[in-house]
Formats: sequence, C-alpha cells, structure tokens
Amino acid sequence: MAPPLAIDSRGAGGLPVLFAHSFAGDLSHWSSALEHLEPNRRVVAFDFRGHGKSPPAVGRYTYEELAKDIDAIADAAELDQFVLVGHSMGAAIATEYAAVNAQRVKALLLIDPPPRPGAVPPDQLQQIHDSLEKDPYAVVEQFWTQQMFIDARPEVKQRLLSALHKLPRTAAIELTREAFAIDSSLALQRYPGPKFAIVTPRNDTPLSLHNTVPDVKHAIVKGTGHWIHLDDPDEFNRTLDEFLKRISLTP
Repeated sequence: MAPPLAIDSRGAGGLPVLFAHSFAGDLSHWSSALEHLEPNRRVVAFDFRGHGKSPPAVGRYTYEELAKDIDAIADAAELDQFVLVGHSMGAAIATEYAAVNAQRVKALLLIDPPPRPGAVPPDQLQQIHDSLEKDPYAVVEQFWTQQMFIDARPEVKQRLLSALHKLPRTAAIELTREAFAIDSSLALQRYPGPKFAIVTPRNDTPLSLHNTVPDVKHAIVKGTGHWIHLDDPDEFNRTLDEFLKRISLTP
C-alpha cells in the first residue's frame, strides 16, 4: 500500500471545497483560501504525489494517475459531494476527474487552467521537448520567466523556483510533457455541472478553455502572475466567494 498523501482538512458545515494545486505547488498555496473559508465550510487541500510532503509516484507521472489522488483524498476526508478547485496542472487534473465523477463534483472552479494545445508555437514547443531530458528545471524556469511570472510578486517567484528544484526529476520531465500534450477541453465538455474559470488577461485568448467550451463563465483578475491566489489572495477569495454563493443557490 502506498504511503498516505499530505492533507490539510479544516472547518465544518456547508458544501465542502477540495483544492488541487499546480505543478511544483503544494497544499500551502491554498492557505489563505482555507483560512478564509473554514469558519463556515469544510475545506480540504492536499499534496499530489511527488509534491510537497506527499511521497513520490511509484510509476509514471500522468494526469490520469494523479486524478486518482483526488479520489483518494475525497475518500479519506469522507466527502460525498464537493466543489473541486484546481489551479493550472491541478485544474487540468481536476477536469479529468470531474468528467468521470460528475456525481461527486458539485461544481468545478479552474484557476488559470492550461489552454488547448497550440498556444505555444511549434518551434518553441520542439525546443522545450528537446531540452527536457538534459535539464527539465532550466526548461521550466525559462518558460515561467517568459510567461507565467509576468506581474508576479518577487516572493512568489522565489517560492515557486525553490519548489521546482525540489521536484523529483522524473516528475518535472513527465508532467511538463503532459502539460503541453493534454487537451482539457475534451474532458471539460463531458462534465455537466457548473464550470467557472478565474484567469489572468494573458489567458483570455481564443484557445483558453473558457473560450473553447460552451457554458464556462469566467472572471479576469488583473495585475497578477499565473499564481493568482498567491499574488492577490484578497481578490481571489472575493471571486471565490461569489462563485460559491452562486453554487449554493443551485438546486
């Protein structure tokens, strides 16, 4: 039996909210949201395999495999139904999970989810793939610096770079490959429940998920990097509250 995943479970009452972090993230990314919600609601965050304080994967790192971590945490926390919140990689994995567990996922909230394939030019994508085996950490750091860190706070950059270099090498390689190959729009179309996205202006393009899948409402948060909930937790929590309020009114 695999060792248990790291988990932070707080609060009681209301429809529970389960949070799934990004590539090179961990459950502490959700600390502000957990503190904000726990007085009135059950909230749960966890570390995916190979991240934070959770053990490494035994086999390959794929989104399909990591979706099993969501199921394991929901079972461990005894969550029959819940709102599933995912950021970046966590958003893509949450989408895969929700598509096959719609009876359990009451609503799906995606934080700056990856766009459909094609957003990265083919020549740049080929260069990334060619360099991954040599030094996956340098590849990811360069990509983040060129795109994801725009408008990010310096302390958020340092936090993410430190966590990146603690990732198992196989996780860095395999999950980076997965990130550029996955088309989350396919799973998102299969999920019938309420869907909402919180994105930066740079992720409001024709290939962004909320623009490629019908019935996905969205909010744009300006002045942050890709890690919206770390760069501007107050605005993130306000937008999260608005979404949860709408869900509570849904039959």
